Amino acid sequence: MRRGHFGLIFLTFSIFLLAACGGESNGDNDSQSTSDEEVKMLNVDLTTDPTSENVEPGKPFTIQAAVTFGEEEVNDAEEVRFEFWKKGEEHEEVDAEFTENGNYVLKKTVEEPGVYYVISHVTARGMHNMPQKEIVVGDVKPEENAEGEDSHSESEEGHEDDESEESASQDEHGHGTNVMAHIMLPQTVKAGEEVTIKGHLQQDEAPFKGAEVQFEIWKKDSEKHNYVDATEPKDGEYHATYTFEEAATYHVKFHYKKDDLHNHKEKTFNVQ
Repeated sequence: MRRGHFGLIFLTFSIFLLAACGGESNGDNDSQSTSDEEVKMLNVDLTTDPTSENVEPGKPFTIQAAVTFGEEEVNDAEEVRFEFWKKGEEHEEVDAEFTENGNYVLKKTVEEPGVYYVISHVTARGMHNMPQKEIVVGDVKPEENAEGEDSHSESEEGHEDDESEESASQDEHGHGTNVMAHIMLPQTVKAGEEVTIKGHLQQDEAPFKGAEVQFEIWKKDSEKHNYVDATEPKDGEYHATYTFEEAATYHVKFHYKKDDLHNHKEKTFNVQ
């Protein structure tokens, strides 16, 4: 009886030990799985067809953003928009068309030779990425392409009242720090309805975190400017809520500051 009693105790202890080891092993696997998920990033490969150096005036070309999250193709991005402009001229923003396998495209034709830029603004999986590409169309004089948009830097005082799109494009890179800024609003903004204004900051394709952000808002030709502090619910993404009182054309200026960096990006839009 005593031998059977000790055998039962030994068997129970062995089962307990094996279960504990198995639990530890699963814990390691869970930790490894969590670690793998943490390193996933939203990646955007921005290309043109034909390649950017072979685009010709008057001939159609395609801009493509291939979006992946880790190794997964993203076919359900929340938003993919292309911001396109010729150096020194106004910007246009156009929604991309999804094709397949995580690819979003925009077909363009430009008639004039020159230096053009495109930024793909991609929001997916709770992240935002906005790579930029230069496109040299046709024969361009060396001096026209001597200085890209990324190298612009101005003091805050130098363009405080400059409301042009060119000024806005210069501001988005911030004193040679490669910080890019983007303002996002709902496609339709109606008077009297509260909306969320979003500002994205990115540095070298990574979220620019921990900035002090304010949105300056005013109606066109009005001397009254309102200032709204923003929060940062996600890394590099800054939110503020605001209600536009009446239908009109408004300006929103995205002020951002961190350490020695102090810059802004401006956008004009219509409230219905």
